[in-house]
Amino acid sequence: MRKISFDNLSDAEKIVYDIIKKETYSSGGVWQRKLKEMPELRNIKPRTLQHIVKKLIKLKLVKRLKIESNGKTAYFLKAVIEDAQKKSEDIEILSKDLSEIPCITCKYLSVCGIDKVHTPSRCAILSRYLFTKISNNTNKNVDVA
Repeated sequence: MRKISFDNLSDAEKIVYDIIKKETYSSGGVWQRKLKEMPELRNIKPRTLQHIVKKLIKLKLVKRLKIESNGKTAYFLKAVIEDAQKKSEDIEILSKDLSEIPCITCKYLSVCGIDKVHTPSRCAILSRYLFTKISNNTNKNVDVA
């Protein structure tokens, strides 16, 4: 396991990381567009905030999930937590959620894949499912219809 060094981070970068980490623990993560609305980050310009998030992703301190629904794209940020307990919780949730994935009962499952007509990256049903799961994890009501 690699040790994360915060020596190369500026004060603003540390604050952004701490907020993403706090949101990851409390509600599973945070929508990237909601960061600029947080009181602690209002003094950071949106463009600067975007660069900070990109740096945190590059340093593998933060993961960014791309969620597409009805032609709109949103990004969900989660702090990378190297905690064994968190990993076991994720595995438990993952195994429970596998049975709910719409792909299991999809009639196009056998012909679905990357670079095919039916692909997970353009599937409205899968996008809606993932968007709903993330919304439920963050206790936010999001209309995906």
